[in-house]
Amino acid sequence: MAAQMRAGPRLYRDFLTPALHRRFTKAATITLLVCYVEAVLIGDKSSLVWSWFPLGPVGIRTLLLFISSLAIFILRVAQLHVGARTSTSSFQSFRQHLVRFNSLQTLVWYFFSAWWFSEVYVWSASRKANLNWVTKTYERSRLNERPIYLRTIFFLLAGVQSYAHLVFDYDRVHLPINQNKPGSASEQRPHIVVPPLVQIRASLPHLFQAALIRSMSMIILGPLIYSLFIRNTAWNWTLFFAKLLWRLPQSSNPPTVPPYHISLILRSVFAAFLLVLLWEISNAVFGAYVAQEPLKKGHPLTDDSRDPNGSLLTGLKARKEVPKTFAFWELIHISQCFPVRRKSFFEDIDRPGGPTWTQILNACLDIIQGVNNRVTEFQNPPASGPPPGQQQGNPQPLPRLTGPLNEGNIFTSSPPPTNRRERVQAGIGNATKSIKQRQTAQGSQSPLSPKVKGLLTNSANKVMTKERQEAFSLSTMKNHIYSYINQFLRSPLGGPFRQTLDRRAAVVVLGTPYGDLGTIMDAIDSVTRLAISSLTEDPYGKVQADVPTIIRTFMRSIPHLEAFKQNLQPHWTDVEYTEERSRKIDEVDIIIGSLRGGLREVLRAFGEYAENLGLGVGEMRVAREIAAVDEEEAS
Repeated sequence: MAAQMRAGPRLYRDFLTPALHRRFTKAATITLLVCYVEAVLIGDKSSLVWSWFPLGPVGIRTLLLFISSLAIFILRVAQLHVGARTSTSSFQSFRQHLVRFNSLQTLVWYFFSAWWFSEVYVWSASRKANLNWVTKTYERSRLNERPIYLRTIFFLLAGVQSYAHLVFDYDRVHLPINQNKPGSASEQRPHIVVPPLVQIRASLPHLFQAALIRSMSMIILGPLIYSLFIRNTAWNWTLFFAKLLWRLPQSSNPPTVPPYHISLILRSVFAAFLLVLLWEISNAVFGAYVAQEPLKKGHPLTDDSRDPNGSLLTGLKARKEVPKTFAFWELIHISQCFPVRRKSFFEDIDRPGGPTWTQILNACLDIIQGVNNRVTEFQNPPASGPPPGQQQGNPQPLPRLTGPLNEGNIFTSSPPPTNRRERVQAGIGNATKSIKQRQTAQGSQSPLSPKVKGLLTNSANKVMTKERQEAFSLSTMKNHIYSYINQFLRSPLGGPFRQTLDRRAAVVVLGTPYGDLGTIMDAIDSVTRLAISSLTEDPYGKVQADVPTIIRTFMRSIPHLEAFKQNLQPHWTDVEYTEERSRKIDEVDIIIGSLRGGLREVLRAFGEYAENLGLGVGEMRVAREIAAVDEEEAS
């Protein structure tokens, strides 16, 4: 009812959300198969049929294990983003994300997933595994430490996996970037998307390797951390809950010998491998299915709308990152693969806010101009103004420390003080005069006499040689400090503190804390393709009036970015900077290449109409030089 009452076209997210739900379902199906395999592996093998038959204990374990995977899916949906992290250094990125709510949320969901997996694993284990809460020793019930150790291993893995999740930015969905070669922007197809199953199959060796390394590390780290930091606390907490269900001795201390039997160590490593593998596959499957084209049955998502162009425009103008990114991705698909829908952009001129083409052009140019604005703000930072208290009104005078100056004859002697305040002021004045007179008499001499200075110099010469004195000089100490800092920055430990040239350039060009290169590329290529297609598909000739704006925007952007790239100076922490290698900034080079290729294509298409479009000969010559168009092609 609310959707019917809302004026205007349906929002783009109304079509994107169902598409993401369908992909979520497909990803969950793949993960459910993984849970089934792990349910067979951790179950009891005493029965040949029931150990694998899905309609039985194995099916129940599969559904229970899927809850651990579902927790990861919920985390990914809550923290989904498309752009890459942009920061001047790894340490700055760590500092920015350490205190955020997303970091705490990541830790909580992984701990819940690990706890749930541990309960399912302990419940599914056979009696020979001896993983019951309570065991009987000489007819007395006693708390079993083996499941406590096993659960501790799972919780440690949750912390390790949370760290890997945050450091490697698992929340990012890696969308393909449309990198057209110069001179062929209008001929290439949009983003090449690898099918999800192919992506998952290609990433399996890496996923198995990560799971194996993290699980094998628990052979050494598990017993060490458990014995030193966790054992007594875990034992007391487990004992507290166990006493609610079983009758145990009042004073029950941990056993003298920890439960580090070889069978338990191997079982913990195997279970840890299954848990980490489930986490890694869940993340990989989710990312592979979400990063698919914004198409439904081979057609754009907004084709199902009563107003397809209006719904697409709501996505292009969206403030949130995900719908805006997919809307631009759909726009480049329409511009290159769907001529009927592309032609409707030029025919739809009666729309609130202006023709569809004009609104699309403004949305794309805003993305391009945003890059220029960020570069300009970096090159010309705003000057700091006066403090807020001094911007309005007259400045407040400082409080007086003494009385007002005498206005009478200053050469006459002052009258004697009559009250306490005047006596204090007279005393301070006399003391100040005596100090000043003493300093005037002594001149500018140092408090140390020349004789004392000579004795100190002779003593220093006898104790230390001249080379030794120079080694302890201030300049030499500074050089030593700088040398140590340089060595630290060159070491692996100093890597997170290095502010490399490419990272600093990405912060400026793409923005921060996240920067999406794909949206910038889609905006450039969409404008180029739509402008060229208008020669045969624009029935009203509306696009030709905007061609000079497109050419001038590209002309300003290319030299602006090239000058920024050339003039950006390396930071003092970038100790591995070299002029040949470090000046190759991928993000800036890709954007410049796309702009130059788009400008070249537009000039080839509209060059013969330049005079009618209002572009002068000199302006066209500069544009051809920037786009590197040969004279033969221009003629």
